[in-house]
Amino acid sequence: MGLLPLFLRAVARLAACLATRPVSETAATALYHAGALPRDPALERLVCDDMLDGGDDDCILHFVVGVMRSLG
Repeated sequence: MGLLPLFLRAVARLAACLATRPVSETAATALYHAGALPRDPALERLVCDDMLDGGDDDCILHFVVGVMRSLG
């Protein structure tokens, strides 16, 4: 039960991020940091670096980016 509060906090932060931002920004940010987004200035405008700079609460998004990097 010790890890459950950490997981729930991370899920709540990711859900809040998805609810307050357009899906295109969230997807573009994950793809950009995973190295899967082409280096195009029009696409890079969608990237929100503050989504991944929030500290320890955004571990799920960091995990998704890490998995995408390892697959790419």
